[in-house]
Amino acid sequence: MQSILHAYAEQGIKLTLAGKRVKNINFRLKPMTEAPFTSLLAVSYPYQMPKPVLLQSLQNRLPWAIDCQAQLLKKRQSCKHPRQRRYFNDIAQLQGLTLDSEVYLAGQKTTVQALFETCFNDTDFGDTDIASSLLGIYRFWLTHFISNEQSYWQDKVGISASKITAYAMKTRWGSCSTNARTIRLSVWLAQFVPSCTEYVLVHELCHLLEPNHSARFWGHVERVVPDYQQWHDTLQSANASIDQH
Repeated sequence: MQSILHAYAEQGIKLTLAGKRVKNINFRLKPMTEAPFTSLLAVSYPYQMPKPVLLQSLQNRLPWAIDCQAQLLKKRQSCKHPRQRRYFNDIAQLQGLTLDSEVYLAGQKTTVQALFETCFNDTDFGDTDIASSLLGIYRFWLTHFISNEQSYWQDKVGISASKITAYAMKTRWGSCSTNARTIRLSVWLAQFVPSCTEYVLVHELCHLLEPNHSARFWGHVERVVPDYQQWHDTLQSANASIDQH
């Protein structure tokens, strides 16, 4: 038995045995942090099982335990270094960002630090509220976009909105009030290439012609933005929790 325990211990696996009123031998591997062990293999076996049979079962299970331990360690490492969110749709998601975090503006990847240096003409942002500042940059970009592009795309669609504003929406890229003839565009569109924002603007303007998503509506969209499906798919895949309406 000592040789078996030693063989497992050499792999960083602590072995515990318990004879129980069970029909079959059971193995359960779980992570642990008790130096020099990184995982625990709990074994329950029928109390009447002959010792030679138990020892052979433990010997045969060693390769399986090593493989499972490797998977546990890999999973633990991935949890320590979670995949960074590529796009955002809620200011709460910005709270964990640092100056070294990667973000997007107008489809260009950059760091928070580099973006702030460009927008604020400064280099010291140690006390800066990253979340609110980044949101402000997105809002400024989108407001500037609307000011420059509104007339052009209204002429292309053939209808005008009474007002188009940048708004911090969590669940939509854009919205349209057909009665008030007002349009809101999500500030989070500032992360994407301008063509995506152009598509959403056209999409909402077309709702002033057709308030639904009928074939006639999509016909209007395609007339103005023939490659609209590309930008529609881009936005859908960027964050499945945001729906285009």
